[in-house]
Amino acid sequence: MKLYSRPLSPYSSIVRGLAYLKDLPLKIVAPPAGFPLPEEFRAISPLNRIPVLITGSGETIVESVVIAEYLEERFPEPTLLPADSKDRALVRMFSRIVDLDVLTPVMRLFELHFVPSRDEAAIATQFARLHHGLTAVEARMAQGPFALGDTVSFADAWLTPTRFVFNHFRTMTGRHDLLAPYPKFDAYEQIALQQPALSQVWGEMSDGLKIFLSELEAGAA
Repeated sequence: MKLYSRPLSPYSSIVRGLAYLKDLPLKIVAPPAGFPLPEEFRAISPLNRIPVLITGSGETIVESVVIAEYLEERFPEPTLLPADSKDRALVRMFSRIVDLDVLTPVMRLFELHFVPSRDEAAIATQFARLHHGLTAVEARMAQGPFALGDTVSFADAWLTPTRFVFNHFRTMTGRHDLLAPYPKFDAYEQIALQQPALSQVWGEMSDGLKIFLSELEAGAA
């Protein structure tokens, strides 16, 4: 299998985390340079975005949540979803809240930060959405050792890259106390760093961030 991925991409990092947790044979391939991705990449990814999984039989699968479900069904051991249907639904629900109500507004706020003129109303709207999402995540998180308790799951694959982006995000926005109301979410960094597969994702994202910041600095010079 082949995964088109960038180290700093949180959506790509979700898939890499799942693959590492399952110890899958996965070749990581960088897409063409540029943001947005060049149009010729559409020949590989119909939506022209990453991650993109190319299966062993040559099928193309896009969207991190779909790739995650494929990997879980195709490689069921070790399982990253509970056996009980209710518990599976709770893990999936938590992961979607992290994705849609925390990661999505954060990524939108990154975009709003880099536009020449600040849209304060749009920024306020996204921060309100973010706080609603963080409140929901905080209420559902366990104290450890993993996101939802004793067993590593989809929830950890989603939570690790999402928690990672907040370190730079807080610095960039000057909101250093942003996570003060969410102590379990804030402390999840240490949980991720203690699990080998999740720590690998964290390290890859750290390296990707260093490269991104150096390129940003060079472009501004």
